[in-house]
Amino acid sequence: MKVINKIKIDIQGAIKKTFEYDIDVDKIELVFPLEEKYGDYAFNCFALAKELSKNPHDISAELAKNLSNSDFVTEVKSAGPYLNFYINDDFLKDILLEINTNKKFGNSDIGRGQKILIEFSGPNTNKPQHIGHVRNDCLGQSLVNIHNACGYKVIPTNIINDRGIHIVKSMLAWQEFGKGETPESSGVKGDHLVGKYYVKFGQLLKEEEEKYKKEHKLDFDALDNLARRKAEDNFLSQSSWMQKARDMLQKWEANDAEVRKLWKMMNDWVYDGYKQTYADLGVNFDHVDYESDTYLLGKDLVELGLNKKVFFKKNDGSVWIDLTKDGLDEKIVLRSDGTSVYMTQDIGTAEKRYKKFKFDKAVYVVANEQEYHFKVLFLILKKLGFEWADDLHHLSYGMVSLPDGKIKSREGKTADADSIIEEMTTKASEIMSQAQKQVKKTKKEKQDISKIVGLGALKFFMLGTNPQKNITYKAEESISFDGYTGTFIQYTHARISTMLNKGKKIKPVKKLDTPQFELEEKRLLKSLATLPDIIINSAMTYNPADLCHRLFEIARLYNNFYQQHSVLNADDDNTKQIRMNISLATKNTIRKGLELLGIESPEIM
Repeated sequence: MKVINKIKIDIQGAIKKTFEYDIDVDKIELVFPLEEKYGDYAFNCFALAKELSKNPHDISAELAKNLSNSDFVTEVKSAGPYLNFYINDDFLKDILLEINTNKKFGNSDIGRGQKILIEFSGPNTNKPQHIGHVRNDCLGQSLVNIHNACGYKVIPTNIINDRGIHIVKSMLAWQEFGKGETPESSGVKGDHLVGKYYVKFGQLLKEEEEKYKKEHKLDFDALDNLARRKAEDNFLSQSSWMQKARDMLQKWEANDAEVRKLWKMMNDWVYDGYKQTYADLGVNFDHVDYESDTYLLGKDLVELGLNKKVFFKKNDGSVWIDLTKDGLDEKIVLRSDGTSVYMTQDIGTAEKRYKKFKFDKAVYVVANEQEYHFKVLFLILKKLGFEWADDLHHLSYGMVSLPDGKIKSREGKTADADSIIEEMTTKASEIMSQAQKQVKKTKKEKQDISKIVGLGALKFFMLGTNPQKNITYKAEESISFDGYTGTFIQYTHARISTMLNKGKKIKPVKKLDTPQFELEEKRLLKSLATLPDIIINSAMTYNPADLCHRLFEIARLYNNFYQQHSVLNADDDNTKQIRMNISLATKNTIRKGLELLGIESPEIM
């Protein structure tokens, strides 16, 4: 924000003058003091102290000597490691003017000239997407939006897991029991139909397992982990259903025409289903990889690694990498029969993408279950000599569980994305129907608003917590007019819209006299002004929760201001117009922030 940058530029100059150190303005972050009596904004000197190898208290004190008051700063004080600033009403008016005249308010060019590839979603074509995918989709798309706002050239990327034993399980069950059922004949969405047969295979396997345990007098639950795993492996090795699945997979790999035809037909059903889910969630991709195309990649890099002595062969012909000196372990990259493992194809896919896009950064949005995999992947790429391996980042996010436990797709215990979207839309309709003030709307308008509010609640629930934390999905908690919810923020936007429509014409800020801003107005404007910095920070830390917190704080501050001070019935026209401009600035800021989170801002609720 240009107004805020006035303070940052002064700090930049003082740092240069005092310490002969050049610092980028974008790296100067202004925060709020712990208490308002200490100032309006503060500069935290800890990071600078680390760069200069100095005490942050000393840095703050020395900077204060070289920073004088200006047209917008009335006082500068050193307070321990913080440099505190007190601003005047003209500064607040400039904030208001900038927000309401700059259509790109919140955007920056910190990423100009840089490409960032963001891989997210990564579903399997044997079932519909579930609640865990929803968190992934929301995280990925919000990061795409946020980085776009920061000036990056963003490449949203998906990799579809469309091959393997889990895929043929659905195919086999449909072939055996489907009787030609299709999405058209059944009226069932394609990905749900395929998922139905994945669950069917799981049931068949479970029946076979129970029979096996009875015949062999086994109780898997009574065994320790190692013994249980061995017993389960023994069962799977002789399972007739698993043998049929393995046979079908071998035929797929051998390009059997009938199996490939079945595979394509069922995958197409799934893709049609995903298309609707992605549309509902507002998710889009510029590039899609398919595992059926990438699973053979990486074998040439295994040869490269052997030549560089990064990899080694064991007596059985399998190829490994020894990462014990790096605090990890040995990892296989090629089986003894010459077939690839997931690591092999991920190495090849990463190289292929870099050659195609020449990205400056690449982010993998994948659950924390795969943390070890990505540590190994990035380390292998680095050891192979790819300099761009240092620019890879794994956004490891926590798992989503249901109140009664973990999701188990093969048992049919899941909360699929489409059902959740429908549930949230219904709840939104119910909660709005209970509101004291009802706005006249057509049936179609009610349906549209219900979906906007329901999806807003769902997305905010997924994004409002730091990605690294596990969350439990509780629909009732995610949708409320009160508390830390997307609904509360959306309602604030709608409330402002309704009020401004009543007030009609708003005069430009530059034509108004500078008022003596009330405390609640001042708090709100200071918070609005920091939106660009929050967006940048969310991009740099890959954490949309920072933006969620700021939007909630803005909505809370606005409602407090609105309760304390009349807008349309203010004492005089200048005050009325200033407060209408404050309301408009809040509305614009909320809309911008929610848009980056992939959430729509309704005009009425």
